[in-house]
Formats: sequence, structure tokens, C-alpha cells
Amino acid sequence: MSTADRRRREAGPGPGPASTDVDVDHVADLLDDISAELETIDEPDHRAVTGEGPEASENRMVAATQASLARAAARALRGEADEARRANRATMGGVRQTRDRSRRAVRPAAADVPLADLERLARQALAVTGPVVWAELAVPPADGAVLTATAGHLPAGTVEALQAGPRAEVLRTGAGLTVEDADTVERWPGLRSPGASFLVLPLGIWGALTLAADEPLTFDDTVRAVAREVAAHGVVLLTHDGARDAGRARSLVITASTLLARRLGLDPTGGVDALLERATSAGSTILNSARHVVDELGPPGDDGVPRSPEPATLRRAIAFLEEHAAQEIDVADVAAAAGLGVRGLQTTFRRWRDTTPLGHLREIRLARAHEELRDADPRETTVADVAHRWRFSNPGRFSVTYRERYRCSPSETLRA
Repeated sequence: MSTADRRRREAGPGPGPASTDVDVDHVADLLDDISAELETIDEPDHRAVTGEGPEASENRMVAATQASLARAAARALRGEADEARRANRATMGGVRQTRDRSRRAVRPAAADVPLADLERLARQALAVTGPVVWAELAVPPADGAVLTATAGHLPAGTVEALQAGPRAEVLRTGAGLTVEDADTVERWPGLRSPGASFLVLPLGIWGALTLAADEPLTFDDTVRAVAREVAAHGVVLLTHDGARDAGRARSLVITASTLLARRLGLDPTGGVDALLERATSAGSTILNSARHVVDELGPPGDDGVPRSPEPATLRRAIAFLEEHAAQEIDVADVAAAAGLGVRGLQTTFRRWRDTTPLGHLREIRLARAHEELRDADPRETTVADVAHRWRFSNPGRFSVTYRERYRCSPSETLRA
């Protein structure tokens, strides 16, 4: 087994959504393999390569073969390196575009700040960890003073010191900060409070989440990770995009209708009718009915038994991936269909399936490609057509992945 194969096997599932089709580690693996081959060629094993005898002829043939393999590997490495450079340029372009969009982002007007939603989120933030006794979400609108939503209890003087000190700094810099023990604070003397700690996190560029605890050293890495999820949800509330939400709602309804049609043996139109009937009979909205259908009819486990311990959010995400596997899928859309944030979706897949959402999507697509190759007529279908249909943009990478999974090449399956 080559170094590349060993590293890929040890690495497990592929990278998450931020990755591209180009695997930089794979380029490094190729380089390692080439180096190993060259070392083998250059190794002084004292074989005779001169003369006319059969041993010398065989040694010359082996050396020539090794050199040919090394040259082929070098050509492959150059191709991979060129592809990696192109992908890197594209990635940096995307980073610049994201940065430019962030700079152009406009703070919401005071009338557009969803205070009721933020107040509910503040109450929920009190449950980040037991010692948290006070939470505040602060948003400086484009047309007025800072708007706040708070929950819990904290002395008025401490609140004022928090707002004038740590919160003001986070709103100004966009970087979070932690006060581990307020009794030792020198930077903001008014914040000194025996046996307390504070955490302030940015809400993107739109505001700040502040948490106060009645114990020092409350905000360890685990608690901060949970608090970041709360802050991320606050960003979603502040950046509500009606058009995007409409697209996600439509995807959820389509997924539920397709699942119903499959269960009842109906055509797609019949699936929509069945979903409407469910909503009417339950006295519910079509969106709520769609969520219930996806929870109920989402795909079971490999053994045919529903994975009851798995959360409904995971089942909704998997159902969405199953129904849209042939389409260009955005991780944010999967998260919306599941009812999670992107980080929450990633965590859920890691915990329950030991992979990422896009890693699971690749597995679905690979299985679909295998089914199509197995059932197709080789006179009418090519491996490249099937790979392209299931969004494998690199035919060579597709072949390698396919062989690792099914122990044969795609063309062998097609001809079988």
C-alpha cells in the first residue's frame, strides 16, 4: 500500500464543506511516494546492469520500469500541483469576496431589529451553563442608540460597567473576550465583582452577546463553544433573508412531498396533494406538516431499522441530502432543512455518523453512481457520464474512490 493510500485510510471521511476537490495532502503523499521510488532506484544494491547475461537484462528492465514509474508519478504530481494552485486561487478569490461582502454589510434599522426574538434568545442563553445568571444581546442599529434584550438578574452598576467596558470593546473591534475572575480586573475597575466571570462574543458585525456568571473561571472551552452557537443563532435572527428562507421552505416541502409520494405509491403531484391533506386534517401549516413528514419518513439505518436514538434534525438533514443528491447543494440549505445552524449540523454529523454533511453526501452520490453503473447498458452509457451526473468533477479521483469502496473499477461494474 502506498503512502498516499495509508494516509487516506487513516484520515477517514473526506473534509468538510470548506474543502475543494483538490486534496493538498494528496499532493504531499504523491511527493512522498515519488521520493520513495527514487530512493529505491538510487539504492546501491550492487545489481549487475551491464553485460549480456539474463541477470543483467532483467536488472536493466527493472531499473527502466522503476524510472518510468517515477516519471509518471512526477507528471501526476505536476498535474495535481497545478490543480491545487488553481483551487487555491479560487479559494482566495472567495475569501476576498466574502470579506468585501462583510465590509459592505449594512447594520439593520432600529425598526428591523427583531427584539422579541432576541429577548427569547437571551432567556435561552441563561441555560448555556449553570452559573450564568444574566444574558444580554446588544445591537447598535444604523439609526439610533444600542438596542438590548436581556434576561436574568445582575446589579445595575455591574451592568453599566459591562456595557461601558467589555461590550463596548467587542462592538468596536468585533473580537470576543473573557473576564475569568472579575475580582482581579484592573482594566475596568467598575467591573470588579467578587466571584464572577463574564464572556462577550460578537454577533458577526451586528452586535454582541454578553453572559455573566456568579462563579470565576466559568467559561472554559466547552461552555464557550455552546455560547458561540447561541451567538451564531443571534446572527441568523439579525440577517433574516426572506428570499433565501423561501427557497429553503420550498426545498423542505419538496422533500416531504417526495417522501410521501414514495410511501403511498403516488406521482410527485400526488405527494403534494397528500401533504396538503395532512396539513388540513391536522389543522397545521404545510411547513409544520412537512417537518413532521421528514421526521417520520426519513431514511432508516443500513439494517432497515429506524435510527430512533438519532435526533430528528439529523434525519431531516439526511432526507434532504437523499432527495437532492444530484443537485448542487449548499451546506446552509441542509442546515436550514434540518433546523440547525451550520456548526450545529457539522457537530451532529460528527457525533452520530462520524463524518461531515458533505462527506455523507459524497457517500450517497457514490452509491447512486454504483447503482447506475450496475444497471446501465455500456453501449449507451459511459463512466464519465455517470460521474458527471453525480457531480464527481474529477474522473480520476472518482475512479480511485470507487475502487476503494467497491474493490473494482467503475468500468468493470459497467461491463458486468
